[in-house]
Amino acid sequence: MTAQQKGFIYTALSAVCFATGGLLIKLNTWSSMSINGMRSFFAFFIFLLYMKLTKHQFKFNWKVLLGVVANSMMGITFIMANKMTTAANAIVLQFTLPIYIMLLAWIFQKKKPDKVSVISGMISLVGIMFFFFESLSLGGMTGNILALVSGFFYAIVFLIKQIPDSDFESSAIISFVLNFVIGIPFILQETDWGIMNLSTGVLQGVVQIGLAYIFLNMALDKVPPVGASLISMIEPILNPVLVAIFYGEKIGKISFVGAIIVLASALFYNLRGTGVEENDERA
Repeated sequence: MTAQQKGFIYTALSAVCFATGGLLIKLNTWSSMSINGMRSFFAFFIFLLYMKLTKHQFKFNWKVLLGVVANSMMGITFIMANKMTTAANAIVLQFTLPIYIMLLAWIFQKKKPDKVSVISGMISLVGIMFFFFESLSLGGMTGNILALVSGFFYAIVFLIKQIPDSDFESSAIISFVLNFVIGIPFILQETDWGIMNLSTGVLQGVVQIGLAYIFLNMALDKVPPVGASLISMIEPILNPVLVAIFYGEKIGKISFVGAIIVLASALFYNLRGTGVEENDERA
């Protein structure tokens, strides 16, 4: 098996782990902050073990701190979105992150978006309008907005890995600690400590966050980002399917059309271009 083939397998495993999030969040009756705190507690130990086994050195600087904030906000807003709108809306709207990556790279890294990126972004925006049109009658507008915010912070996490002297692993491990500390007051207020809440909290920490991050790190060492992101489209497809089967939540007809449009834009983005092109700079 080639390194690239292994990379595709790791990416698929990561996407499957991430995809369990929608169902596990729906099945847990705790508040968003409590869930985020509990799952971060278990994710910390899984990821710490990974860093120990790979002998990855801990690093701390302002770039790592930026990653901490982005990681924490991404997780909190995504859980809140899942609580306020459908799992399908939350995951698909989060997958508009290529638009944010394109804009942030243009603003801060001076990388001009190419035509493929612009077209993909416009298609995604059309799809997003379908989600919000249905939300006006069915509710969930706040959840949709939070899902878009989560995509923004995920884009920052993606870009921070490209910056010299940053460290994704250190940012992740610190964010797990921060999330748990922030979640303690909320966890102490919870009254339902039944097996469902406890088991789904543990599974989120171990599988949906811990193992997913580990597999993704392993994948990006062996496969280019374009290939990895294409395989990762398993997540926005599998996530709502699991929720529909085991939780009974269905995506609205209008939102379904929007989901197809957004996923089509992501597919177009990955198949037709690299996303950005360097500006020509003349002395």
